[in-house]
Amino acid sequence: MNHHHQKAAQRNLSYQLAESIGRQILAGQIAPGAILPGEMELGEMYGVSRTAVREAVKMLAAKGMLLPRPRIGTRVMPRRNWNFLDQDLLTWWAEQDDKQKLVDDFQLLRIMLEPKAAAMAAQYASPEDRHQLSLLMGEMRALDECFDKDRWIEVDTQFHQMIYFASGNPFLTPFGNLFKAVFQVYFRTVTRDSVVKLERHQAIIDAILRSDPDAASAAVTALIEHDE
Repeated sequence: MNHHHQKAAQRNLSYQLAESIGRQILAGQIAPGAILPGEMELGEMYGVSRTAVREAVKMLAAKGMLLPRPRIGTRVMPRRNWNFLDQDLLTWWAEQDDKQKLVDDFQLLRIMLEPKAAAMAAQYASPEDRHQLSLLMGEMRALDECFDKDRWIEVDTQFHQMIYFASGNPFLTPFGNLFKAVFQVYFRTVTRDSVVKLERHQAIIDAILRSDPDAASAAVTALIEHDE
């Protein structure tokens, strides 16, 4: 194995260890304030090198979950320090068993952001953005005729991602990717055996296509407040 492949393998082991520890912290299996075992002990526990342990700790420290201190050890930080806008952390949280808290908190943030993103999309969406939204709406209507739950969740997720992407605001567009895992969890929770609120989705599209920011904002608000 050459040096490049060794480094790639090392990074993969580090990430796997970071994910394992991070998920345990999220689940409350490792409590805030706890001191993790030392590098050598962690390496033996997980069958990885001290370098992999060191890199995993650095990853989790960057997410606000751990604080390594010389001679004291690596402490698990309080929940208020965790960066829940980190893609990894949000994905791990979305895959926890207890999803209701995640869904409730997500909806509160979404009602603050998504209506504004839709209003901006109505003003600034490119012709390609509008075309993509229309295609997704067309697929939603097709699914109303021949329903496939997994495909609906995928299309609904893409639809709401596109609202953020089409806003044209560099601070809003990243939420489209960031929210992907949570959208999928949420839509899987609310979707039963048919399409969900098709006409409310259509109202969003119609407002964006006619460049009406107030109507776009109101349509998204109505959709979210009626629990999709």
